[in-house]
Amino acid sequence: MDSHKPRRRRRRSEMRLGVKTINYEATATQPRLSIAPVLKIWQMRGTTRLIGLVTLAMLGWAAYTLFTEPRFFVNGAEIHGNIAISAHEIYSVSGIDNQSIFWINPAKVVKRITSLPNIKSATLSVTFPAKVVIELVERRPELLWQTGETIWWVDDEGMIVPPRGDVSGMMRIIDDDLQPLEPGYQIDSTIVEGAQTLRMLVPDVSVVRYSRSQGLTVATPEGWPVYLGDGSEIRAKLVVLTALLADLEDRNLTPVFIDVRDPLRPFYRPQSIIHIGQPGQRQPALQPAPQPIQGSPAGLGTAPVQP
Repeated sequence: MDSHKPRRRRRRSEMRLGVKTINYEATATQPRLSIAPVLKIWQMRGTTRLIGLVTLAMLGWAAYTLFTEPRFFVNGAEIHGNIAISAHEIYSVSGIDNQSIFWINPAKVVKRITSLPNIKSATLSVTFPAKVVIELVERRPELLWQTGETIWWVDDEGMIVPPRGDVSGMMRIIDDDLQPLEPGYQIDSTIVEGAQTLRMLVPDVSVVRYSRSQGLTVATPEGWPVYLGDGSEIRAKLVVLTALLADLEDRNLTPVFIDVRDPLRPFYRPQSIIHIGQPGQRQPALQPAPQPIQGSPAGLGTAPVQP
């Protein structure tokens, strides 16, 4: 009896092609599962997160040090350009005392300082560790403006500011209209310019009156009111006044007032003439002034015009 196992008969296709039978089930590649890549990515992310936390902690510590270190806090300031206002008042208004230099907003500080009526402009510079320099331009008084018993300073722009200091020797304009004023009110610049020109040409004049109807008004040594108007063409008006006063003296006339608001058409009103034997008195009409002649301004006194 043959003990050998029967040989498997090869398929015709296998015999024809000469291909050896392959056991696919036995030779298939088995998948390999590994967590190494996942661990690597997690380790990388953990390291980055740790570095970020350390950096954030260092920045927080630096910020805390900067904002709490005493040497970065302001304890004073250099103030330049102030004359009428004390440095103590300016420093108090600035609001920078005992403030960290990192919290100071220069624009807001300048706004607080220029809110003072006597301050025209201000600049602020800040340098480390805590140095502050304030440069000021004050409003300088050019003349005085009196309303009732209240006296104000007036600068070259016509701005009204409270007086701070000696006011003696300055030209004074008395407001007959008694207009209520407050700091920051601005007077017409032609009035200021006219008063300045008047003081320069006639230094003896120290008091001028003003009303919206006649403008600037001065007085002759005899007390005659002279209406100058809004302050423009002061030189021409004084030349006309000089000629007119000479003519009045020659004619022995006493005017109630002289009006040179328009230097091309000056006029005056003579005092009333009393006629004996006739009841009452007659007041002549306004008289035109003679043509002006060339000459230097003269004939104005320092006596204030009575309202």
